[in-house]
Amino acid sequence: MQGGIEIPELSPIVVPVFVSHLGCPHRCVFCDQTQFADPVAPKDVSKVVSAFISSCREPHRRRRLIAFYGGSFTGIESRLLERYLDEASVLVKTGVVHGIKASTRPDLVTPEVLDRCRDAGFVEMEIGAQSMDDSVLQASRRGHCASDTVRAAGLIRTSGMKLGIQIMPGLPGEDRESFRRTIDDVLRMKPDHVRLYPTVVMRGTALERRYRAGKYAPLDLEEAVLRCLYGYARFSEAGCTVLRMGLPPSRDRDIVAGPYHPSFGFLVRARACRIMAGILMERFGSPLELEVNPAGISELLGYRNENIGELRFIYSFNDRLPRGYVQARNAVERGCLQLKDIIEYIL
Repeated sequence: MQGGIEIPELSPIVVPVFVSHLGCPHRCVFCDQTQFADPVAPKDVSKVVSAFISSCREPHRRRRLIAFYGGSFTGIESRLLERYLDEASVLVKTGVVHGIKASTRPDLVTPEVLDRCRDAGFVEMEIGAQSMDDSVLQASRRGHCASDTVRAAGLIRTSGMKLGIQIMPGLPGEDRESFRRTIDDVLRMKPDHVRLYPTVVMRGTALERRYRAGKYAPLDLEEAVLRCLYGYARFSEAGCTVLRMGLPPSRDRDIVAGPYHPSFGFLVRARACRIMAGILMERFGSPLELEVNPAGISELLGYRNENIGELRFIYSFNDRLPRGYVQARNAVERGCLQLKDIIEYIL
């Protein structure tokens, strides 16, 4: 492969190129356009990509992708879109990167634009479904409906690209049952990967005005963790990769309220271990020695050791266990749990 040999064991390099709000025809209630930097110009894409890759460890041994984030890429004005595609395509053809991906709105996905993207070197497309409940989408002023997401997912699948779907638990009007239905509907589209972003209230948004008027209550951190854990477990059971849970840490983000935590994904995985540990202790009694893969010990212990502090278990390492499994040492039957085993205990 030109540009280096891809080593499967190494994590890919995903170069973010932000096209902030380009192509977005709507202003959703949760979004504030003023909090984002100006989009990267097409002429600067190569410079951004080269600088990012040069800062990474062993870049020529890893899969490298350009990712156009922050806007609705397929909705960008046609001539400007072609400039972005031309710049990115050159980087694929010269071996600087192996492929391209982007995020977009489901109602802005057409066979024609997917053909243009695929010809330029696209290998993945993510769509911002956010919810599969039309009443939630309407309350959030998304400007599209669930059927648009189903249609877009089918087109992306047909194009041969990988499919990613983004979901925002806790949007206006969503309850647990609505969220469960969204997970069911997304699973039927068979995405390759998903992202779970619990809704937070950003300063300067319509959602902030509703929040201050008492017309919207964000999820508390506990409920956000549980909903995301439910999604994480369901998607993992189906073989779908969960790329991220929670907003990435940022000093620039002006959050007024909601379940933001800089280690949100860790909180979700730690809660999974806590539920597994609790089930095993009910089955086998206490004190109980639990085994996990060495890479998962911090998740078993919990955030600031909350899990072990509350449950008082003993722990040891077992490098033969897959990460995410929790096993009761020396238990003969029903002594090993994984994510799919705790789905009924979450929500």
